[in-house]
Amino acid sequence: HWQNNISFEFVALHYNQPVKNKYSYILVNYDQDWRPAGSQRTATYTNLEPGEYFFRVRGSNNDGIWNKKGAVIRLLITPPWWKTTWSYLSYAVLLVGLFFASHRFQRIVVEKRERNRAQIREAELRAQAAEAQARAIQAENERKTIELEKARRLQLSMLPKQLPSVPYLDIAVHMQTATEVGGDYYDFYLDEKNDLTVVIGDATGHGLNAGTMVSVMKGLFIANVAQSDFKTFFENCTRTIKRLHLGNLYMALALLKIENDELIYSAAGMPPIFIYRNQTKTVEEVILKGMPLGAFDDFSYQDKHIDLKTGDTILLLSDGLPELFNEKKEMFDYHRVKAAFEKVGHETPEKIIDHFIDVAEQWRNGRVQDDDVTFVVLKMKENGR
Repeated sequence: HWQNNISFEFVALHYNQPVKNKYSYILVNYDQDWRPAGSQRTATYTNLEPGEYFFRVRGSNNDGIWNKKGAVIRLLITPPWWKTTWSYLSYAVLLVGLFFASHRFQRIVVEKRERNRAQIREAELRAQAAEAQARAIQAENERKTIELEKARRLQLSMLPKQLPSVPYLDIAVHMQTATEVGGDYYDFYLDEKNDLTVVIGDATGHGLNAGTMVSVMKGLFIANVAQSDFKTFFENCTRTIKRLHLGNLYMALALLKIENDELIYSAAGMPPIFIYRNQTKTVEEVILKGMPLGAFDDFSYQDKHIDLKTGDTILLLSDGLPELFNEKKEMFDYHRVKAAFEKVGHETPEKIIDHFIDVAEQWRNGRVQDDDVTFVVLKMKENGR
Protein backbone atom coordinates (compact mmCIF):
# COMPACT_ATOMS: atom_id res chain seq x y z
CA HIS A 1 0.00 0.00 0.00
CA TRP A 2 2.95 2.31 0.42
CA GLN A 3 4.11 1.64 -3.18
CA ASN A 4 1.51 3.99 -4.66
CA ASN A 5 3.68 6.36 -6.72
CA ILE A 6 3.82 4.78 -10.19
CA SER A 7 5.48 5.82 -13.46
CA PHE A 8 4.93 4.14 -16.83
CA GLU A 9 7.14 4.42 -19.91
CA PHE A 10 5.88 3.45 -23.36
CA VAL A 11 6.86 3.68 -27.06
CA ALA A 12 5.08 3.07 -30.39
CA LEU A 13 7.00 0.76 -32.72
CA HIS A 14 6.72 2.88 -35.86
CA TYR A 15 10.06 4.03 -37.27
CA ASN A 16 9.03 6.36 -40.10
CA GLN A 17 9.63 9.75 -38.48
CA PRO A 18 9.15 8.36 -34.92
CA VAL A 19 9.42 11.86 -33.44
CA LYS A 20 5.97 12.55 -34.89
CA ASN A 21 4.39 9.56 -33.15
CA LYS A 22 1.61 10.66 -30.77
CA TYR A 23 0.26 9.04 -27.57
CA SER A 24 -2.72 9.09 -25.26
CA TYR A 25 -3.35 7.05 -22.09
CA ILE A 26 -5.87 6.40 -19.37
CA LEU A 27 -5.73 4.78 -15.94
CA VAL A 28 -9.02 2.96 -15.67
CA ASN A 29 -10.71 3.39 -12.25
CA TYR A 30 -8.78 6.62 -11.75
CA ASP A 31 -8.93 8.83 -14.89
CA GLN A 32 -12.29 9.96 -16.25
CA ASP A 33 -11.12 10.09 -19.88
CA TRP A 34 -8.12 9.57 -22.08
CA ARG A 35 -5.22 11.94 -21.54
CA PRO A 36 -3.43 13.23 -24.67
CA ALA A 37 0.33 13.01 -24.15
CA GLY A 38 1.59 14.33 -27.50
CA SER A 39 5.03 12.88 -28.14
CA GLN A 40 5.74 12.44 -24.40
CA ARG A 41 6.34 8.77 -23.56
CA THR A 42 5.88 8.74 -19.76
CA ALA A 43 2.91 8.87 -17.39
CA THR A 44 3.15 9.32 -13.61
CA TYR A 45 0.54 8.81 -10.88
CA THR A 46 1.05 9.58 -7.17
CA ASN A 47 -0.76 8.68 -3.93
CA LEU A 48 -2.99 6.05 -5.53
CA GLU A 49 -5.52 4.49 -3.18
CA PRO A 50 -5.45 0.68 -2.76
CA GLY A 51 -7.41 -1.05 -5.49
CA GLU A 52 -7.30 -2.52 -9.03
CA TYR A 53 -6.32 -0.31 -11.99
CA PHE A 54 -5.74 -0.84 -15.73
CA PHE A 55 -3.26 1.42 -17.46
CA ARG A 56 -4.10 1.70 -21.19
CA VAL A 57 -2.01 3.51 -23.80
CA ARG A 58 -2.39 3.91 -27.55
CA GLY A 59 -0.29 5.58 -30.21
CA SER A 60 -0.44 7.09 -33.73
CA ASN A 61 2.11 7.42 -36.54
CA ASN A 62 3.12 10.59 -38.36
CA ASP A 63 0.04 10.21 -40.59
CA GLY A 64 -2.30 10.39 -37.59
CA ILE A 65 -3.39 6.78 -37.80
CA TRP A 66 -4.11 5.50 -34.24
CA ASN A 67 -3.71 2.02 -32.89
CA LYS A 68 -7.18 1.46 -31.47
CA LYS A 69 -6.30 -1.61 -29.38
CA GLY A 70 -3.17 -0.16 -27.78
CA ALA A 71 -1.45 -1.81 -24.81
CA VAL A 72 -2.77 -2.51 -21.31
CA ILE A 73 -1.20 -3.47 -17.96
CA ARG A 74 -3.05 -4.45 -14.81
CA LEU A 75 -2.00 -2.70 -11.57
CA LEU A 76 -3.07 -3.95 -8.14
CA ILE A 77 -2.26 -1.90 -5.01
CA THR A 78 -2.96 -4.02 -1.95
CA PRO A 79 -4.58 -2.41 1.12
CA PRO A 80 -2.66 -2.14 4.44
CA TRP A 81 -3.03 -5.11 6.72
CA TRP A 82 -5.41 -3.24 9.02
CA LYS A 83 -7.92 -2.80 6.17
CA THR A 84 -7.99 -6.40 4.98
CA THR A 85 -10.90 -8.78 5.43
CA TRP A 86 -9.02 -10.79 8.01
CA SER A 87 -8.36 -7.63 9.96
CA TYR A 88 -12.02 -6.71 10.08
CA LEU A 89 -12.81 -10.24 11.25
CA SER A 90 -10.18 -9.85 13.94
CA TYR A 91 -11.76 -6.56 15.04
CA ALA A 92 -15.08 -8.27 15.43
CA VAL A 93 -13.54 -11.07 17.48
CA LEU A 94 -11.71 -8.52 19.60
CA LEU A 95 -14.89 -6.58 20.34
CA VAL A 96 -16.65 -9.77 21.42
CA GLY A 97 -13.65 -10.66 23.57
CA LEU A 98 -13.65 -7.20 25.15
CA PHE A 99 -17.29 -7.58 26.05
CA PHE A 100 -16.72 -10.87 27.83
CA ALA A 101 -13.50 -9.56 29.39
CA SER A 102 -15.37 -6.52 30.75
CA HIS A 103 -17.99 -8.78 32.28
CA ARG A 104 -15.30 -10.96 33.80
CA PHE A 105 -13.47 -7.89 35.06
CA GLN A 106 -16.55 -6.70 36.93
CA ARG A 107 -16.76 -10.06 38.69
CA ILE A 108 -13.08 -9.91 39.55
CA VAL A 109 -13.50 -6.39 40.98
CA VAL A 110 -16.21 -7.58 43.32
CA GLU A 111 -14.18 -10.60 44.43
CA LYS A 112 -11.09 -8.41 44.88
CA ARG A 113 -13.02 -5.95 47.03
CA GLU A 114 -13.92 -8.77 49.38
CA ARG A 115 -10.33 -10.01 49.48
CA ASN A 116 -9.07 -6.47 50.15
CA ARG A 117 -11.22 -6.23 53.23
CA ALA A 118 -9.61 -9.35 54.56
CA GLN A 119 -6.14 -8.17 53.55
CA ILE A 120 -6.63 -4.81 55.25
CA ARG A 121 -7.29 -6.56 58.50
CA GLU A 122 -4.31 -8.81 57.97
CA ALA A 123 -2.16 -5.78 57.09
CA GLU A 124 -3.18 -4.06 60.30
CA LEU A 125 -2.02 -7.08 62.26
CA ARG A 126 1.25 -7.19 60.29
CA ALA A 127 1.82 -3.47 60.86
CA GLN A 128 1.51 -4.00 64.58
CA ALA A 129 4.01 -6.85 64.39
CA ALA A 130 6.36 -4.80 62.14
CA GLU A 131 6.25 -1.89 64.57
CA ALA A 132 7.28 -4.16 67.38
CA GLN A 133 10.05 -5.63 65.22
CA ALA A 134 11.23 -2.13 64.23
CA ARG A 135 11.54 -1.19 67.87
CA ALA A 136 13.60 -4.31 68.46
CA ILE A 137 15.83 -3.55 65.44
CA GLN A 138 16.30 0.03 66.58
CA ALA A 139 17.38 -1.17 69.98
CA GLU A 140 19.77 -3.66 68.37
CA ASN A 141 21.21 -0.96 66.08
CA GLU A 142 21.74 1.33 69.02
CA ARG A 143 23.55 -1.49 70.80
CA LYS A 144 25.74 -2.14 67.75
CA THR A 145 26.47 1.58 67.40
CA ILE A 146 27.64 1.65 70.99
CA GLU A 147 29.77 -1.45 70.41
CA LEU A 148 31.32 0.05 67.25
CA GLU A 149 32.08 3.26 69.08
CA LYS A 150 33.77 1.26 71.82
CA ALA A 151 35.77 -0.63 69.18
CA ARG A 152 36.74 2.65 67.50
CA ARG A 153 37.92 4.12 70.78
CA LEU A 154 39.83 0.93 71.54
CA GLN A 155 41.61 1.08 68.19
CA LEU A 156 42.44 4.76 68.63
CA SER A 157 43.81 3.97 72.08
CA MET A 158 46.31 1.61 70.44
CA LEU A 159 47.82 4.43 68.42
CA PRO A 160 50.55 6.51 70.04
CA LYS A 161 49.11 9.09 72.42
CA GLN A 162 51.85 11.51 71.38
CA LEU A 163 54.61 11.49 68.82
CA PRO A 164 58.09 10.60 70.04
CA SER A 165 60.44 13.50 70.72
CA VAL A 166 63.51 12.82 68.60
CA PRO A 167 66.25 15.49 68.49
CA TYR A 168 67.15 14.87 64.86
CA LEU A 169 63.64 14.38 63.43
CA ASP A 170 60.43 16.29 62.80
CA ILE A 171 57.47 13.89 62.70
CA ALA A 172 53.85 14.21 61.62
CA VAL A 173 51.12 11.58 61.15
CA HIS A 174 47.58 11.43 59.79
CA MET A 175 44.96 8.66 59.67
CA GLN A 176 41.46 8.81 58.20
CA THR A 177 39.47 5.56 58.34
CA ALA A 178 36.86 4.59 55.77
CA THR A 179 34.57 3.00 58.42
CA GLU A 180 34.13 3.31 62.18
CA VAL A 181 36.91 0.77 62.76
CA GLY A 182 39.79 0.88 60.30
CA GLY A 183 42.55 -1.52 59.40
CA ASP A 184 45.51 0.89 59.20
CA TYR A 185 48.09 1.04 61.97
CA TYR A 186 51.21 3.03 62.82
CA ASP A 187 53.51 3.07 65.85
CA PHE A 188 56.95 4.14 67.09
CA TYR A 189 59.68 2.74 69.30
CA LEU A 190 62.52 4.97 70.54
CA ASP A 191 65.39 3.15 72.23
CA GLU A 192 67.95 4.44 74.71
CA LYS A 193 70.31 5.47 71.88
CA ASN A 194 67.61 7.66 70.32
CA ASP A 195 67.34 5.26 67.39
CA LEU A 196 63.76 5.41 66.14
CA THR A 197 61.82 2.43 64.79
CA VAL A 198 58.66 3.23 62.84
CA VAL A 199 55.95 0.78 61.80
CA ILE A 200 53.03 1.34 59.43
CA GLY A 201 50.57 -1.37 58.47
CA ASP A 202 47.34 -2.16 56.65
CA ALA A 203 45.14 -5.11 57.64
CA THR A 204 42.99 -6.86 55.05
CA GLY A 205 39.43 -5.57 54.91
CA HIS A 206 37.69 -3.08 57.17
CA GLY A 207 35.59 -3.08 60.29
CA LEU A 208 35.94 -5.28 63.35
CA ASN A 209 37.97 -8.01 61.61
CA ALA A 210 40.61 -5.50 60.55
CA GLY A 211 40.49 -3.97 64.05
CA THR A 212 41.19 -7.39 65.51
CA MET A 213 44.29 -7.74 63.36
CA VAL A 214 45.48 -4.26 64.41
CA SER A 215 45.11 -5.31 68.06
CA VAL A 216 47.20 -8.42 67.44
CA MET A 217 49.88 -6.41 65.63
CA LYS A 218 50.05 -3.82 68.41
CA GLY A 219 50.84 -6.55 70.93
CA LEU A 220 53.43 -8.17 68.66
CA PHE A 221 55.15 -4.84 68.01
CA ILE A 222 55.42 -3.99 71.70
CA ALA A 223 56.64 -7.48 72.61
CA ASN A 224 59.16 -8.14 69.82
CA VAL A 225 60.46 -5.04 68.08
CA ALA A 226 63.16 -4.27 70.65
CA GLN A 227 64.49 -7.86 70.83
CA SER A 228 64.72 -8.91 67.18
CA ASP A 229 65.84 -7.77 63.76
CA PHE A 230 63.28 -7.05 61.07
CA LYS A 231 63.42 -10.47 59.41
CA THR A 232 62.99 -12.29 62.73
CA PHE A 233 60.20 -9.91 63.73
CA PHE A 234 58.30 -10.63 60.51
CA GLU A 235 58.72 -14.38 60.95
CA ASN A 236 57.51 -14.28 64.57
CA CYS A 237 54.47 -12.24 63.55
CA THR A 238 53.55 -14.65 60.77
CA ARG A 239 53.81 -17.69 63.06
CA THR A 240 51.67 -16.01 65.72
CA ILE A 241 48.98 -14.89 63.25
CA LYS A 242 48.72 -18.37 61.75
CA ARG A 243 48.40 -19.94 65.22
CA LEU A 244 45.49 -17.61 65.99
CA HIS A 245 43.52 -19.12 63.06
CA LEU A 246 42.14 -15.78 61.89
CA GLY A 247 41.12 -17.13 58.50
CA ASN A 248 41.91 -14.85 55.58
CA LEU A 249 43.09 -12.01 57.77
CA TYR A 250 46.59 -10.78 56.93
CA MET A 251 48.68 -7.74 57.80
CA ALA A 252 50.75 -5.74 55.35
CA LEU A 253 53.52 -4.04 57.29
CA ALA A 254 56.53 -1.79 56.73
CA LEU A 255 59.32 -1.30 59.29
CA LEU A 256 62.06 1.27 59.22
CA LYS A 257 64.74 2.23 61.70
CA ILE A 258 66.87 5.36 61.69
CA GLU A 259 70.34 4.87 63.15
CA ASN A 260 72.55 7.95 62.98
CA ASP A 261 72.28 8.96 59.30
CA GLU A 262 71.25 5.55 58.00
CA LEU A 263 67.78 4.25 57.25
CA ILE A 264 67.12 0.50 57.52
CA TYR A 265 63.90 -0.47 55.73
CA SER A 266 61.95 -3.70 55.26
CA ALA A 267 58.42 -4.39 54.02
CA ALA A 268 55.80 -7.13 53.94
CA GLY A 269 53.30 -6.30 51.22
CA MET A 270 53.24 -2.53 51.79
CA PRO A 271 53.46 0.30 49.24
CA PRO A 272 56.90 1.77 48.53
CA ILE A 273 58.35 4.53 50.70
CA PHE A 274 59.37 7.85 49.18
CA ILE A 275 62.44 9.88 50.13
CA TYR A 276 62.72 13.54 49.21
CA ARG A 277 66.39 14.45 48.73
CA ASN A 278 66.91 18.00 49.89
CA GLN A 279 70.12 18.52 47.92
CA THR A 280 68.76 17.47 44.51
CA LYS A 281 65.07 18.36 45.13
CA THR A 282 64.08 14.96 43.76
CA VAL A 283 62.11 12.02 45.15
CA GLU A 284 63.38 8.44 45.37
CA GLU A 285 60.89 5.57 45.33
CA VAL A 286 62.08 2.59 47.40
CA ILE A 287 60.28 -0.68 46.66
CA LEU A 288 60.71 -3.93 48.60
CA LYS A 289 58.42 -6.81 47.68
CA GLY A 290 57.19 -9.14 50.38
CA MET A 291 54.14 -11.21 51.31
CA PRO A 292 51.76 -9.84 54.00
CA LEU A 293 52.27 -11.24 57.48
CA GLY A 294 50.28 -14.39 58.19
CA ALA A 295 50.43 -15.64 54.59
CA PHE A 296 53.52 -17.90 54.33
CA ASP A 297 55.82 -19.26 57.04
CA ASP A 298 58.96 -19.57 54.93
CA PHE A 299 59.00 -16.28 53.03
CA SER A 300 62.43 -14.63 53.03
CA TYR A 301 62.03 -10.93 53.81
CA GLN A 302 64.73 -8.46 52.80
CA ASP A 303 65.90 -5.13 54.16
CA LYS A 304 67.57 -2.17 52.58
CA HIS A 305 70.09 0.33 53.99
CA ILE A 306 69.82 3.93 52.77
CA ASP A 307 71.98 6.95 53.67
CA LEU A 308 70.15 10.06 54.84
CA LYS A 309 71.26 13.67 54.84
CA THR A 310 70.11 16.83 56.52
CA GLY A 311 66.77 18.04 55.13
CA ASP A 312 65.82 14.68 53.61
CA THR A 313 62.17 13.73 54.16
CA ILE A 314 60.68 10.23 54.35
CA LEU A 315 57.05 9.53 53.39
CA LEU A 316 55.35 6.31 54.52
CA LEU A 317 51.75 5.65 53.52
CA SER A 318 49.12 2.96 53.24
CA ASP A 319 47.53 2.14 49.89
CA GLY A 320 44.46 4.27 50.64
CA LEU A 321 45.66 7.28 48.62
CA PRO A 322 47.35 5.48 45.69
CA GLU A 323 44.24 3.29 45.22
CA LEU A 324 41.79 6.17 45.64
CA PHE A 325 39.34 6.47 42.71
CA ASN A 326 37.74 9.64 41.35
CA GLU A 327 34.33 9.99 39.69
CA LYS A 328 35.85 8.86 36.36
CA LYS A 329 36.98 5.60 38.03
CA GLU A 330 40.62 6.62 37.62
CA MET A 331 43.05 5.49 40.31
CA PHE A 332 45.33 8.10 41.90
CA ASP A 333 48.30 5.70 41.68
CA TYR A 334 51.88 6.03 42.90
CA HIS A 335 53.22 8.31 40.17
CA ARG A 336 50.84 11.04 41.36
CA VAL A 337 51.94 10.44 44.96
CA LYS A 338 55.55 10.92 43.87
CA ALA A 339 54.73 14.07 41.88
CA ALA A 340 52.76 15.61 44.76
CA PHE A 341 55.57 14.81 47.23
CA GLU A 342 58.15 16.36 44.92
CA LYS A 343 56.25 19.66 45.06
CA VAL A 344 56.17 19.93 48.87
CA GLY A 345 59.05 17.73 50.04
CA HIS A 346 60.94 20.81 51.25
CA GLU A 347 58.09 21.82 53.57
CA THR A 348 57.51 20.74 57.18
CA PRO A 349 55.94 17.32 57.78
CA GLU A 350 52.68 18.98 58.87
CA LYS A 351 52.43 21.02 55.66
CA ILE A 352 53.29 17.96 53.57
CA ILE A 353 50.41 16.01 55.13
CA ASP A 354 48.03 18.97 54.73
CA HIS A 355 48.95 19.06 51.04
CA PHE A 356 48.20 15.35 50.61
CA ILE A 357 44.85 15.73 52.40
CA ASP A 358 43.90 18.55 50.00
CA VAL A 359 45.06 16.52 46.99
CA ALA A 360 42.97 13.53 48.11
CA GLU A 361 39.87 15.69 48.63
CA GLN A 362 40.21 17.27 45.20
CA TRP A 363 40.72 13.85 43.60
CA ARG A 364 37.66 12.34 45.30
CA ASN A 365 35.54 15.42 44.55
CA GLY A 366 32.83 14.28 46.95
CA ARG A 367 33.10 10.57 46.16
CA VAL A 368 32.96 8.22 49.15
CA GLN A 369 36.34 7.15 50.53
CA ASP A 370 36.81 3.42 49.89
CA ASP A 371 39.83 2.66 52.08
CA ASP A 372 41.73 3.93 55.10
CA VAL A 373 44.29 6.64 54.38
CA THR A 374 47.41 6.93 56.58
CA PHE A 375 50.57 9.06 56.30
CA VAL A 376 53.73 9.13 58.40
CA VAL A 377 56.26 11.84 57.48
CA LEU A 378 59.74 12.13 59.01
CA LYS A 379 62.15 14.97 58.21
CA MET A 380 65.83 15.02 59.12
CA LYS A 381 66.53 18.19 61.07
CA GLU A 382 69.38 20.44 60.06
CA ASN A 383 71.05 20.23 63.48
CA GLY A 384 71.25 16.45 63.20
CA ARG A 385 72.02 14.42 66.32
